[in-house]
Amino acid sequence: MSRPSLFRTSGWSGLLVAVTVLCGAGPATAAGDDTVTDGPVVSLDRDTVEPGERVVITLDGFAAPSVTIEVCGNEARRGSSDCNMAASEGLRIDAGDEPTVVQMPIAAPPVDCPCVLRVSSRATGELAIVPLALTGHPVGPVVEGPSLEGLVDITITATEAPAGLVATVRAALGGPAPYAVTVAVRNRSVETLRAARVSALAQRSATDTVAVIDFDQPGPILPGQTWRQTVTVTVPSPSFGTVTWNASVAGAGPTVKATQATNHQPVLLVVLLMVLVVLVAAVVLRRLVRRRAQRNVEVLATT
Repeated sequence: MSRPSLFRTSGWSGLLVAVTVLCGAGPATAAGDDTVTDGPVVSLDRDTVEPGERVVITLDGFAAPSVTIEVCGNEARRGSSDCNMAASEGLRIDAGDEPTVVQMPIAAPPVDCPCVLRVSSRATGELAIVPLALTGHPVGPVVEGPSLEGLVDITITATEAPAGLVATVRAALGGPAPYAVTVAVRNRSVETLRAARVSALAQRSATDTVAVIDFDQPGPILPGQTWRQTVTVTVPSPSFGTVTWNASVAGAGPTVKATQATNHQPVLLVVLLMVLVVLVAAVVLRRLVRRRAQRNVEVLATT
């Protein structure tokens, strides 16, 4: 009577079927998740004043400990040269979640309106602008600055985000791996961006595109504001190794790009393969021991 095998054929096939079902295969998929626009904001108690009048200014959303407030003409398109820097005021931001409120006299800018109140942070590059009408101050055509570079920043972040036990096990076996992918576009200019277009894709290599990611188009982004959207992207199996996530924004000056690389390690698959190797080695060793014992018995029987 033969003894039962340590690992029967049916066990092998059953495990392989289970791994195949869990891992699955198919193209990468993407699903919308969350879209927000945030960033520092500034508001006034009124939007029309005479030069020299005081207005109540409310600041919210600044992360920097201090900011500079200045009145600018020409919509501040040319930067500080459009602003009354001599009459600007520095302000320390109140700690905590409450807005910071301050009163400030409005000084006429050195150039024609359209005028704005600009609040900026040198330390963190934060910016917020609010339109301001100055009674009696001349209004002229807007003159653009000398360069359109540096109008926007873009970032892309991707983190593994399996939902539920089955999805976690599948990803750990090298099956489809869900990622939460966030693209953020920040308006660094002093004007509202209306034509920014976002595109993104995931690649294993320059010739192997995993997914073309469909983000919504941002729409208007106010000065200093950040448009952000998160989508769920499922990388198809086999989902191991490095994936490079690329994003770009066009339509706001020169195209700006961002990348991030992730490296997925199917830990459970590696463990299973190691277990299989150990089991195979045990089966082979056991058969070798049996054959050697049988040969010894045969040698003893012939003597």
